[in-house]
Amino acid sequence: MPTYTYTCRTCGSFDLVRTISRRAEPANCPACQRQSMRVISAPHLSRLDSSLDRSVTSAGLSSESPGVTRHIPPALRSAPPPARRPGHPSLPRP
Repeated sequence: MPTYTYTCRTCGSFDLVRTISRRAEPANCPACQRQSMRVISAPHLSRLDSSLDRSVTSAGLSSESPGVTRHIPPALRSAPPPARRPGHPSLPRP
């Protein structure tokens, strides 16, 4: 479940793990039990693991400056002929 940040007027901000369907509901402060509203903040991207961070960065870079092909790739080889059935050499194998 995602973690949301709420702000209490008395105690300050605190994080709360909630379902997405309950994200807009006010939450009670864990210290003073006053009703607190959710604060909209940037996602915690610094908590991503390194492989996910690399893929997010790579996707962003490729959308801004896609790679350029410097040479034409070699032609595809033709497919090998289908194998024949030993009992019926004139029929192709399914």
